[in-house]
Formats: sequence, structure tokens, C-alpha cells
Amino acid sequence: MPAARTRRLAAAALAPALLIAVAAGGSGRAAGPETTAGPAAPAASALSGRCVRIDSAAGPARLAPADGGYRGSGKRASGFFLKATGLATYMLQDRGHGLLAVDGTSVSRTKTPGPQAEWALRRLPGGDYLLASTAAHRLLAVKGGPAYLVDHETARSRFRLPDAHRCARFPEAHVGSRGNPFRGTRPDGTVAGYADLHLHITANMRAGGRVIHGESFDRFGISEALGHDADDHGPDGSLDVTGNLLRTGEATGTHDVHGWPTFAGWPVHDTITHQQTYYVWLQRAWMAGLRLVVAQTVEDQSICDIEPVKSHSCDETQTIRLEIAELKALQRYVDAQSGGRGRGWFRIVTDPRQARRVIERGKLAVVIGVESSDPLGCSERLGMAQCTREQLDRNLDDLYHRGVRSLFIAHWVDNALAGPAFEGGDKGQFISLLQLSQTGQPFATEPCGAADEDNGQCNARGLTDLGAYLVRRMMAKHMLIEVDHLSQKAREAVMEIAEARHYPLVSSHTGTGGEWIPSQLRRLYALGGIASATPDTSPGLARRILEVHRDAGKAGAAVALGTDTGGFSSLPGPRSDAGAHPLRYPFRSGGVRFTRQRTGSRVYDLNRDGVAHYGLFPDLLADMRAQAGGRAATRVLFRSAEGYLRMWARAAKR
Repeated sequence: MPAARTRRLAAAALAPALLIAVAAGGSGRAAGPETTAGPAAPAASALSGRCVRIDSAAGPARLAPADGGYRGSGKRASGFFLKATGLATYMLQDRGHGLLAVDGTSVSRTKTPGPQAEWALRRLPGGDYLLASTAAHRLLAVKGGPAYLVDHETARSRFRLPDAHRCARFPEAHVGSRGNPFRGTRPDGTVAGYADLHLHITANMRAGGRVIHGESFDRFGISEALGHDADDHGPDGSLDVTGNLLRTGEATGTHDVHGWPTFAGWPVHDTITHQQTYYVWLQRAWMAGLRLVVAQTVEDQSICDIEPVKSHSCDETQTIRLEIAELKALQRYVDAQSGGRGRGWFRIVTDPRQARRVIERGKLAVVIGVESSDPLGCSERLGMAQCTREQLDRNLDDLYHRGVRSLFIAHWVDNALAGPAFEGGDKGQFISLLQLSQTGQPFATEPCGAADEDNGQCNARGLTDLGAYLVRRMMAKHMLIEVDHLSQKAREAVMEIAEARHYPLVSSHTGTGGEWIPSQLRRLYALGGIASATPDTSPGLARRILEVHRDAGKAGAAVALGTDTGGFSSLPGPRSDAGAHPLRYPFRSGGVRFTRQRTGSRVYDLNRDGVAHYGLFPDLLADMRAQAGGRAATRVLFRSAEGYLRMWARAAKR
């Protein structure tokens, strides 16, 4: 929800400053590094998921719920569950599911997560803690009466947080797994695990931020991340115009808007305009062997322009920067849930050696990519480029500095760099309208060669001189070049440049945005590149992986997944014969035992729901192993993390 996202970003900026200025400044001491006070007083960032009492360090008073607020009580008090909202910031939930909060200048009790219920914790020398409201900018204090707020540290504002045993856990999706994910290397020194080269974790920020509903995380919890669909799509889903157009070709339509907590309406496998990569669902895939993802930030100004309501600008470069910041915020959030900076399983990487170290430690390496219709601000209008080489260089340097290592040259419409591949059906017609709106000109067509884009007609626009310049600049910076979505003419030009320089290329969702024929895949793999298999039901996915592997024409070739989750595309539905031959739960993957995934009151089953969200890919892969060719396909797929690392290392050496 846009409002929730705005609150989260604002609070994220405020909390660290508050922790220093209020918690330290009020005592007259410099903030300094935290001191070690023994196992009974962990660091303020290491309290996530703990059940604690809040005891006054100045006397026998313990914080307890009372009359819509809290008061100091000498009686036995139930514990508070600490739900991390960031590094050293928390919501504190009592046994009755109330949250310690502020109401103006008073301490209150609420059941609504949000800024008023967030507290920054700081451990003092000796093991006491300060709790500062990030909304009121004041410290919590307590004695025998109602809890209150103070401007400066006092004896009554210092607390001990001993373990308690009666807590109500803060609501969260269940991973549905038991066991430890594998780590280390194979005997030959290679890493195990598979890669998803095309995942839109931040897709909800696309098209102005009000088209794909739901967030990959929200600092105030799952009810904020995956609730409130009606705010974006209307009470009956009728405001979901883009979703209706992409699903049916018609602007009108309705859908069930119920997400959290029942999820009666979404996500479903063909949802298109709802979040399917909530961070716990991604965590489930990591537990099952996912070891590398390319997080494709994405925007298309032409879609954003037609949306009546937006949460941010339609400028593609600005949106990509927002999405990069969101990915970094997700890493901090996962760290916060895991007990401190660097402790989380989600690790953004910027070079192949760093990625290998992350995977060897059993964590998920995340590469930041860009899939944008006008990358680097290089749009085109009435045949005129809207950027220069100097502007291109500045924007490319800026993205590189922000951590981007992979880039599409084109996406849906012509730009100053290249022409895109045509797509078929209702989606293709929709894109043709966007082309006219964005560029002021229709696509120019010509008969296709050996590989088609759409019904024998291909985009006549190839790689421009400015596009060729970008390719060479990316090679100089050792960046990874995506060759999907390029017209056949543009793709051929990029491949010729790459072959002259022996530089690897990437096809991250092979067959989406332009067909690949076997001779092209052999050229891609001969360069040391890597391709992917797009999702299908388990028998079809096994066939796709093995077909790409065969067409690669290279012994030991790795084939990754390219799920395009969040990319205005559907995921596989239930297998047609699942009723007669279902996937049996529980199943095992990589030494981890998996049960049916539960989010809120909804329990997901691959046999009934298909891949309704990203957390069901482990189920799909387990089902694939039981199909014809499934074990061979699994072996090929689980070489793809290593295959991507080798491809990236090859680019880094050129």
C-alpha cells in the first residue's frame, strides 16, 4: 500500500537519528558503540522475536496493560513479543495482541500497527535499555502509575528486559519448513543450488506504484504489506484497469480484493497485478535451494502515464532508484528479523567473488538488474533520441554506483538504443498502444528471419549507434548484458559485438520477448553465457529445462529459472492430473522438510492452487522430480547458481 510504504521510508530515515539524539543526547553521554553486558543483555539489534518482560531498572514496577494504556505494576506481568521493524527498532505486542504505542504525548495501547507503535531501543552500559518512541521523539518511563513519556533519560526511563514465557507472537506468514538449508561446496569446489534470473521483487512500485498491489515487506508487518487491496483496486477490483487489460484485453472487470488475513481473493497463479514475492515466500524458496536471484527493477513510463492515481513520478530513472532503495531496505529488514546487520539470508552482491562467498555460506545472493523501456533516460520521441552519450554515461555510472550489475537495453517500446521484440495476443496489442503513446509513432515491421517475434513479423528497428555505444560501455564496466526483449535485428547486432570481444550474454527469461532458436542458444553458450527456462507445470518445466540444455550444445551447460514473477505474467496453475497423481506432502528438498505453506488463514497446496505465490516454487520443483525427465532436469537446474557465477566471472575478466 503506498501510504504504508511512505510511512516505512519516513520512519526508516528517522529511527537512527532518534536513537542517537534522544536516547544518548538526553543522558549527556555520547552515543558511542554499544558495550557488551553479558548474555542477559543482548545488543538492541538482537532482540527480534524475543519474549521479554519490561521491568523498571529503578524499582519493582513492571509494565502491564491497563485501561487502554499501560502502567507500572508490581504484580506478575505477561511478556511482550518484540517484532523488529528495523535494526534496533521494534513494535512490542502484549499477550492480548495490544501494541505499546503513543497517542500524542501519552502512552497508549493500540491494535493497529504503524509509526505510533514503533520504539527505538538502545542498550546502556551495564545492560539496561532505553525505549524511545520514533513517533513522539520521547522516552518511555514508568513507576507505580500509568506509563508516561519524558524528554531526557531518568532512572524511571531505564529498563531491564528479562526473558518471559507468555507471549502472543506477532502475525506472520509461515515458511512451512523444518531443517537447515545446505551450505558449503561440492567436492569439486562448485556451489550447489539454482538461480532465478528474472524476479521482480519490487514490482509493486511499477507503473506509478498503484497497479500491482502488495509489498514484498512492510516494516509494520504483513497486515500492512498484504492488506488493503481495495485502496488501490477499489472495493470490487474494478479500478484495476491495467490488470483487466492484460488479463482480458478489456478495461472493465472485477476481482475479489481480500488479501490478509483470509487471502480469499489473491494471490492466485494468474493474479498479474498482486504481489507474489512477499519476503517469507522468497525465504521458503531459499530454504529449498534457491541460491541466486537477479532482482529486476522495472518501469515503463507509458503504462505509468495512463494510470489515474500514482504514488510517485513516472520518470523511469527515478522509479528504478526507488526500487533499488527498496531492495536495500529489504536486506536491512531481513537482517533485523535475523538478529542484526549482516545476519540475514538475503544478501545484495556486486561482484562474482562476493556472490560465491554468500552462496558458500548458504545464503541468497541477490544481483540488482534493470528492465526498463527507457533505460538510462534514453527514450525516443518522433524519431529523436531524448538523451546524449554524456547523459547515458552519467546515468550508467549512477546505477553502477547504486549496485546495478545487469541491464536490459530495451523492453516494450522503441527507445534511443534499440527496438524491442514484438509480443503476441492481447498483451502485444496493449504494447502497440503504449508504443504509439510513448514514441508518437507505430512500430515499423519487416518479415522475420529464422526466428520470429510475432506471427512472422519482426520489429524493423535494430540496435542504434547509441545502443552499440552502451553495449561497449557496459562491457568496459564488466556489467551483464540482457539480450531478451530485443528485436531479432538488435539481438543479432549485440551478439556480433559480444563475439568479437568474447563477452558473455544473458537470456534471463528465454522465449519471453523474442524467440530463441537452437543456433542462437548455441552461440550464447559458446560465449560462456547462460539461458533459462520459464515456468510451466512440472512435466512442462522438466521438458523446457532439458530442451534448453540440449539446444545449448555444450556438455555440463547450466539452465536457470526465469520466473518473471511480478512481471505482468501468470505463473503455472495446477497440473491437470494432480487429483489422480498429487504431490505428496510433506516433501524434502536439500535436506529440509516442507509442509503446505500457510499465510494468514489460507493454506496453499500446489495440487489445488498451482504456483499461487513465489513460495510454491519449492513445491513445483519437488513435483517436477517425480515427472519424466524430472531428476535429470533437477540436476541441470541445480548447476545454475554455479553457471551464473562462472558467466559473471568471465565478464569480470574481459
